[in-house]
Amino acid sequence: MTAQYVLDDVAATLRTGKVQVNDLYKFHAWEVGISRAASGVHPRASLEAGSLFFKSALTHLARRIAADSDRPSDTFALVATGMEESLSRRVREASESYTGFLLNQVQEVQEEERRRIARELHDRIGHGISVAHQQLALSELHRGTDPARAAIKIGVAQQAIREAMENLRQITSELHPQVPVKSLEKALLGFLEAVEEDTVSVGLDVNGDESWAEPRVLDESFLIIREATRNALTHGTPTVILMRVDIAPHVLQAFVQDNGRGFEPSRPRVRNGGVGLTSMRERAELLGGRLAITSEPGNGCLVELFIPLKRQSRESEQL
Repeated sequence: MTAQYVLDDVAATLRTGKVQVNDLYKFHAWEVGISRAASGVHPRASLEAGSLFFKSALTHLARRIAADSDRPSDTFALVATGMEESLSRRVREASESYTGFLLNQVQEVQEEERRRIARELHDRIGHGISVAHQQLALSELHRGTDPARAAIKIGVAQQAIREAMENLRQITSELHPQVPVKSLEKALLGFLEAVEEDTVSVGLDVNGDESWAEPRVLDESFLIIREATRNALTHGTPTVILMRVDIAPHVLQAFVQDNGRGFEPSRPRVRNGGVGLTSMRERAELLGGRLAITSEPGNGCLVELFIPLKRQSRESEQL
């Protein structure tokens, strides 16, 4: 297509007797630059292709000019100048659009990295600080009536702070994520022990073989389920929370349901969400899954997670 545009410019140059380049050349070149960048083709390839086209086309045109023109040298010079100008402008514009495309890609990667860091800080550091704050408040509540129980709460708070500090070290050390969850069920049980609430009954049921899910899927699922439960405890004031995880060979499904105050999901502030809801959705989407939230004021909240699993290779390893 670019070759045809250049030849059209050469024809216009011959008709008018002076160099002509179509005013739309920038748009044509931008399309070429963006498509080349998206395909991973370096601008050097465009320069080489342009050089080959220039030599080939000029050789062919030189024969035609020698046979048909009364002033072959002047016509040849005009054609060569017009073709070079058309090609060079298009290559320059294509190179600039190539660079612009890559800059936009870099910006998108940086934005995604910032979102990832925000998720890590909120889910790993924020959670630990929230637990520590809650346990310290409970220790203060029990200090006068049950010193032993208050001491236990302080111990849990100290452990939460230690874990938050360790997570922070991991995030700031080359931004490595936390060690993957080895057992989703044990991780969730550990979380429930850390956020024990006397006024809330929590049920947990994990079914299926966890080896069907990759470690990253278990790790991200834990963070999503934990955040959904923490949100229910923090904002819903429920008396009952039910947590269920079903792991099949091709899908991990989970839900967290509470009987708390609920909310209106269609409200803009909820739909756009805070960092917690946004983090949960992003984690699910990055795994190729989805998160569904169903709630209404006064009727609690249901958070459902669906993550497709890659087919495990245990059968093929046995063959």
